[in-house]
Amino acid sequence: MALPVNTLLVEDSGAGLAAGGWRYTQRQLYYATCARAETTPSDTAANGEIGLGVLMILVGLILIGIKVLFALFVTLGVALILAGILGRMRKPKLTGRLLALSFDEFRSRFGALELEGLIPPGTTPAVEAATNAAPITIATDSPETAAMVAGNAERAELGAVEVVVASDAWKPPPATRVILLHDASPRGCALVQDLRDQGVDVLDGGLRPRDVDGPSQQVIEGAPARLPRDLSALLERPELDWLLSGRRVELATLPPEVAMDRVRAAISRLDPLHDGARQPAR
Repeated sequence: MALPVNTLLVEDSGAGLAAGGWRYTQRQLYYATCARAETTPSDTAANGEIGLGVLMILVGLILIGIKVLFALFVTLGVALILAGILGRMRKPKLTGRLLALSFDEFRSRFGALELEGLIPPGTTPAVEAATNAAPITIATDSPETAAMVAGNAERAELGAVEVVVASDAWKPPPATRVILLHDASPRGCALVQDLRDQGVDVLDGGLRPRDVDGPSQQVIEGAPARLPRDLSALLERPELDWLLSGRRVELATLPPEVAMDRVRAAISRLDPLHDGARQPAR
């Protein structure tokens, strides 16, 4: 049974995202709240089975002199208790886009909340180089992702980094080395090839269909899509079919520490001797 999405649930989800000093965007808060609402199991039925099982065992003890009834009630009681225990241990699985409400509705209802660790919407990414070394460029496919990376750069111990949004206005010099973060979407995956066509040395740290096609992912399913360009050199045939079917997963579905682990992993691949980023935990 899904929990109602209210202020208390949103605040609880925000506290979970901020644990450990991480910062998160409004869209990450949205996905975390929906996941919490959809995956929190209700123990009411399981508790009822356990209670009924105990009652039947007590009735059986009262009828201990009648062997047939005693055996029947005790057997049923034990079976109900076991069923209740298994019910409480069972974790429901997400399948597809199980979201409690739309992002627009979430913003209209909870957009004014000021929570610890929440990055205000519209924040411009800004990171000051911590050393005199040339910064590592991290490009994203959305301003929200850029703000999340910039807001957590110090917490993730990235060292000297420059965070930019890969848009038409951003023209990197040829041969620039860039770590790219993007959604598992046609536009996000195409951005890898677009930048490489411009002569940019891209290390892909974003989401691909093979990373997210699982029952536990918050997959958005829409109408069949068209790819903005040929991506057969980047993705395998099943991944292309996944995108063409209209499915996508946003990077914002990841908690900030998991998303930043992807950044640290990409930095370690970009420069194995770079000591400004720890080895990824996930």
